[in-house]
Amino acid sequence: MPNFHRSSGLITLHPRTRHPPNEFILETKHLPTGAEALLIALATPAPQGLTGIPVLLWGRPGVGKSSFIEGLAHEELRVTTLIASIHDPTDFSGLPVLEGGKVRYAVPEWVSDFAEVTDGILFLDELSTAPPSVQAALLRVVFERKVGFTPLPAGVRIVAAANPPDLMVGGWELSPPLRNRFVHLQWDIPEQLYLRSLTEGWERGVLPRIDAQEHARRLGEWKLRINGFLRLRPDSLHSDPDENRFGFASPRSWDFAAVLLCSCELLGYTLGQAADQRVVLDLVAGCLGEATAIPLVEYLANLRLPDPERVLAGTDAVDISSLDDAELYVFFYGLNAYLRQELDGDRLLPYSMVYLQLASEAFADGRRDIIFVPLKEMARAGWITRLSAAAGGAGPQVQGEVVEQIQRVFSDDAFSEFVDVLA
Repeated sequence: MPNFHRSSGLITLHPRTRHPPNEFILETKHLPTGAEALLIALATPAPQGLTGIPVLLWGRPGVGKSSFIEGLAHEELRVTTLIASIHDPTDFSGLPVLEGGKVRYAVPEWVSDFAEVTDGILFLDELSTAPPSVQAALLRVVFERKVGFTPLPAGVRIVAAANPPDLMVGGWELSPPLRNRFVHLQWDIPEQLYLRSLTEGWERGVLPRIDAQEHARRLGEWKLRINGFLRLRPDSLHSDPDENRFGFASPRSWDFAAVLLCSCELLGYTLGQAADQRVVLDLVAGCLGEATAIPLVEYLANLRLPDPERVLAGTDAVDISSLDDAELYVFFYGLNAYLRQELDGDRLLPYSMVYLQLASEAFADGRRDIIFVPLKEMARAGWITRLSAAAGGAGPQVQGEVVEQIQRVFSDDAFSEFVDVLA
């Protein structure tokens, strides 16, 4: 399988090298609606060291949900399909067995399908026909990938499919706890795609590859951007499950949104392209619901952030007054992340001088309150003590400049009052 890793940005944080067109995006041109977002979710490094964000596909009967998922199988990727409604809860939670005076949970036979593979897909078809008792048993399987106390391999992804609520006959609504464990995607076959398939057949989906280490490195930046958005709209952290038919906002689904946005960036999606924006919005709305996702994507599309590492290194300059309050807040947290990495490094002194100068400029711009929390976090991390020691070893002139900069920022009356309040 070719490596589809790309590092072009979803949001232009600083000038980057232009890459050739993304091969993964090109290969998804003739797939059903929802397939592109599905493949991204399945390839995303997930929380807890797992692979793939659980996906629930909503689509009317006969639109190829099952055949597409099963078509992803190959010799290195096992796909096992279970019809939820014909299974007992113990098929997902394990059967209690008394052994040696203790109860253990015997796992069902289907778990052995993944015993000798590193990658796989557990496909839960017709999920909306599963009774509440089966749904309850699936909670741990979907999120933790555990059957009873037996973990599935970390590379086994979870996909489910269901008919839309208005087309369900004799089914059950999914409980909010189960719904909140999925990213919800709408699945359909456009007319032109079906007509094309009559003469050219159906294209198989191919999972992209995302570098897990690079994903982990960049994920912190996405969490900072979401942090900035939630500070502007704190009521968006939660949304009412009853007002959202599919995904709804919770801390868990915000985590999903962050890792999926990071994957989109690494795969070369940009909010400047309408087709890319649709895929990104589908993924984010599938986690948080449309009412929360639309303003978030709009916020991200308009976010202007300099690269904090390049600014600290002196490669890029930034005009503090050009950043709005949310951008300034996120920018300083980004600076903190790189500065903390240098607390015992050779670049502590030059990075700190830039950081203190930027803080002074923010104070002069009348926006002390925006950066108080990042400054306090750096002080708590022992930054000032280490900086003073580094400055002392650089000679009297440098030491004097550092002391002057520290006093200019940390002797500020408003900042001192702020620290006293939070102490």
